[in-house]
Amino acid sequence: MFLHQCCYSILKVRKILDLVDSKGEDTAEFFIYVLYKVPEAYFDLTSWLTEIDFQPSEQIKSSPITNNDPVTLYSKKIKQELCCDSRFVRSYSQQEELMLQETYVNGVMELINEHQETMGRVNDLNSLFDDTGVVNEEGETTFIYGDAGMGKTLLIQKIQNIWAKGESYSEIKFFFKFRCRTFVFFNPNTQLTLKDLLFRYNCHPDHDPEEVFRYILKFPKTVMFTFDGFDEMHSTFDLNNIPEVSLPTDTAHPAALFMHLLSGKLLKGSRKILTARTGCQLSGKLVRKRIMLRGFGMDNLVEYTRLFFKEPSVNMRVLSHLKANHNFSSLCSIPLFCWIIFKSYEHFHSVNESHEFSSSFVTLTDIFLLLIEVYLKLSTKGTNISQVETYRKGKETLLLIGKLAYVGMEKSVFVFDHDTITSLNIPEHYLKLGFLRNNDCAENDSVEFFHVTLQSFFTALFLVIDSGSDTKELLKYFSHCAHSHQEDLSPNLFSCICAKKDKHGDPFTNNDHLQFVNLFLCGLLSKPKHLLLSQLVPSSILTLKRKALKQQLFKSVKIHLKNLPRSSFMGYSRVHALTHFIWMARCVCETQCEKVGNLVAKGICADYIKLSFCGASSSDCGAISFLLNQYQKQIALELDNNNINDFGVKELIPCYRKLTVVR
Repeated sequence: MFLHQCCYSILKVRKILDLVDSKGEDTAEFFIYVLYKVPEAYFDLTSWLTEIDFQPSEQIKSSPITNNDPVTLYSKKIKQELCCDSRFVRSYSQQEELMLQETYVNGVMELINEHQETMGRVNDLNSLFDDTGVVNEEGETTFIYGDAGMGKTLLIQKIQNIWAKGESYSEIKFFFKFRCRTFVFFNPNTQLTLKDLLFRYNCHPDHDPEEVFRYILKFPKTVMFTFDGFDEMHSTFDLNNIPEVSLPTDTAHPAALFMHLLSGKLLKGSRKILTARTGCQLSGKLVRKRIMLRGFGMDNLVEYTRLFFKEPSVNMRVLSHLKANHNFSSLCSIPLFCWIIFKSYEHFHSVNESHEFSSSFVTLTDIFLLLIEVYLKLSTKGTNISQVETYRKGKETLLLIGKLAYVGMEKSVFVFDHDTITSLNIPEHYLKLGFLRNNDCAENDSVEFFHVTLQSFFTALFLVIDSGSDTKELLKYFSHCAHSHQEDLSPNLFSCICAKKDKHGDPFTNNDHLQFVNLFLCGLLSKPKHLLLSQLVPSSILTLKRKALKQQLFKSVKIHLKNLPRSSFMGYSRVHALTHFIWMARCVCETQCEKVGNLVAKGICADYIKLSFCGASSSDCGAISFLLNQYQKQIALELDNNNINDFGVKELIPCYRKLTVVR
C-alpha cells in the first residue's frame, strides 16, 4: 500500500514537471518562485534553491501567490487566537476590560549570573534570547523570576501579544503557552504524546495536523514556549523519577513532557521562557539566561501613571503625590500593588472628584482593604456608604470567600474545582463578583483567585474574623515559615535568595503566600483596623488575637537572630540575617504601632545585621527602618546586593541616627 502511494505521488510530480516544461521558461521560473515563496510547504527543496542561488526576476516578483500550506495557515491561526487572547488584561472586576496596550509598562529587568550578581539591565524584550548574559550555553530556558506582584504573568502576555501582532520574533512560526499549574490537574494516569499536548491544549491545526507536526519536529527553532508559574507545581510530581521519552511520538504524563521540553530532550533548539516567584529552584543545567524582575523604577512609574490616568489634571495630582511621598512611591514600585492603588483611586475619584490619597494610606493591608471596599461597593452599588458599613453588610461574603481561601492555603491549592465550592456552600453568584475567575485548566472546570496575594489576604481575614479560629490556628504559619528557613543557616549567600525548602523537600514551593498571610494578620490586627473589623467579630476576640500576635512577633525575631552564626567584623559581632528577618520587619511595620516595634526590637540580639542577597526592596527599607528605630542601642546595617533604589534610601533616613554603619 505504502509503495503504491509513493509511486502514485511520483507520477503526479512527473506530470506537473512535464506540464511546466511544456509551457516555457516563464512558467518554469514562476513554478520555482512558488517553491521559493512557500518554504514551509517545500522545506526539503530549501538546500537546492540555495545551491542554484535562485533570484526571481522583477516581473515574477509582481505575480501574486496565495499560500494555502497547512503550516502557514496554522501559524496564522495561532497568531489570530493569541492576538485575541492577549489583547485584554484579566481584572479583579469582571465588569470591565483593560487593554494590555493601555496598561502595560516594562519594569526593571536585570540579568543575573550564576553567583546571583547583576550583569546589567534588559531594556528590550527582543533581547531575551540574545547572547548577552548567557550563563549556560547548553541551557535551553530563559528563566524569569521575581517576587509576587512584579508582573511575571503580564510580561508573558506582552511577549505573546507582540509576537502575534508581528512586532517581534519574526523567525518564530509557532507559539505555545502553558500555565505550569495546568500540569498539576492532569490525572496521574494521563498519557499524552507531544502532538496531543501542543494541539489539544493550545490551538489545533485546521488542515493536515500530521504535516504541521512534522514541520515542528524538523524545525524546532521556529517554536516558542512560555511556561508561567513554575512555583505553582506541586511536590506530587517527582523530579527524580521522570520517565524517559525517547521519541516525540512516545506517550508520557504531561508533566514529564513539560520537563523534557525544558531540558531540550524534546524539540531541542526551541525557545522557552519559564517564570517563577523568587526562591523557586530550577536546575542550572536547564537555564540559559536568568532575568530578575525588580518592579517599577521612578521612570517606569511616571510612564505607568501617564498611561493609567489620561486626564491631565488627575495625572498631575497623582504624580505630585508620588514625588512627595516616598513611602507611597515604594508601595507603587510593585506593579500589582500600584495597579490596585490606582484602580481604587480611580473608582473613588469617579464618585467624588475631590478624593485624594489618604495620608494614612501607607500599608499593604490598607491597599487590600480598599480593594475589597471597591469590590463590595461595585457588587452592591452602595458607593455612598462608609467603609465600616460596607464591610458590615459584606460579612457573609467575606467569611465564605475567606473560608475558601483558607482551605486552599492549608492544602497548597490555588485553583478550586466545582466540588470544593459546593462542599463549602458558596453561592454561585459569589463566584461572579470579581474575586474569582475561570481558569483554563487541562481537565477541570475550576476557579481561582485573581492573584495568590489576594488569597493570602482572604486567608488572614478569615483567621481574624472567624470566631471559631483560636490563637494557635492564627499563628501557625509563623512557625511554618520559620522552619522552612532553617536550611538558610549556611553561610552560603546563594541559599539566602534561592533556598526556601530543604533539599529533600518540594523544589517548586515558595512560601511567600504564607508569609503574606502573616503580614496581613499584622495589618488586620493593628489598632487602626479595630473599629472596622469589630463590625465582623467581637472586640474581645480581636484583642485576644492581637495580644497573641505581638508575643509571636517578639519570639520570631529573637529566635531567628539568636540561632544564626556570628562572625567578628570591624569590632562588631556580625550576624547574616536572612529573608525571614525581612518578613518579620515587614510584619512589624504593618502594625504601624511603635509599642509593637519596641517590643519586637528587644529581640534583636546583635550589633551588626547583614542582609546582603536577601531580595530586599525599597519598601522593605521602610520596614527595616521602622523596626530599627525602636531599637534602644546603636547598630550597624548592611544591605548590599538588594533591590534598593532612591526610594529605599529615603525610607532609611528616619533610622540613620541609630546606625553606626550603613552599607
